[in-house]
Order: sequence, then structure tokens, then C-alpha cells
Amino acid sequence: APQGLNASFAEVRAPRYRRGFALSRELDSQAIDAQLKEGVLRLRIPKIAAAQPRRIDVRVD
Repeated sequence: APQGLNASFAEVRAPRYRRGFALSRELDSQAIDAQLKEGVLRLRIPKIAAAQPRRIDVRVD
């Protein structure tokens, strides 16, 4: 309340935010890691094992 005035009623609500999006089938929705730090939401969504790059050994004869 401004100086010299008293608030007879004050209400403050927490802000709500919602965002939705579809994930590619290459992403593992069961392994999502979410971190909220200093007002920044960071999501880490790994690829499923089948979509990960893999090393293939090549034999030279």
C-alpha cells in the first residue's frame, strides 16, 4: 500500500504457466529431467537407445 494508506484487503496469487508440446518418437519421455533455477526451466530429454549413434567396427582384410 502507498505510504500513509493501509490495505484493508490484499491478495497475491502465484503465477501459473503451462506449455505443451509433442515429443518425437526418438525421444525417451520416461527419462526427462527438469530443473528450475533462477527462473529458468531447463529440460533434458535424451534420445531412446535405438536412436543413439553407435560405433561400428570395420574389419580390414
